[in-house]
Amino acid sequence: MDLLEIFKDFEALETFPAGATIIEEGAEGNVMYVVVEGKVGISLKDKEIAVASQGEIVGEMALISSVLRSATVTAKTDCRVAPIDQASFESMLRHVPDFSIHIMNVLASRLQHAYELIER
Repeated sequence: MDLLEIFKDFEALETFPAGATIIEEGAEGNVMYVVVEGKVGISLKDKEIAVASQGEIVGEMALISSVLRSATVTAKTDCRVAPIDQASFESMLRHVPDFSIHIMNVLASRLQHAYELIER
C-alpha cells in the first residue's frame, strides 16, 4: 500500500526539525503518523531499534491497544508527517481493506524484529 500517494495532498501535515521528539515513550497516545518526508528513529529505553522513512507509519500501537506509548519516536532529519487520529484510523480499517492488511504486515514485521533483538 502506497501511503505516500494517499497522503501526498494531506493539508494537516506536521513538521518536526531534526532531533525533535514526535512521540514519547510512556505518554498517552491518540494519533499515529505517516512519515511523508524525512526519517525518524524509533527507540525503547533510549536504545534505537528501528528507523522509519517516507511512506512508513509510527505510533499505531497506541491506537490499536489504547495503552501508553511503547516507544519514543525522534526526527532523525527534518521531517513532515501526516497525523491520523483514532476516528480516521478506525474508518480506514473498516473501509480500506489494503490499509488493514498493511497495518498487520507492519505489526508482524516489527514483532519479528523484536524477536531478533531479543535473540542477540
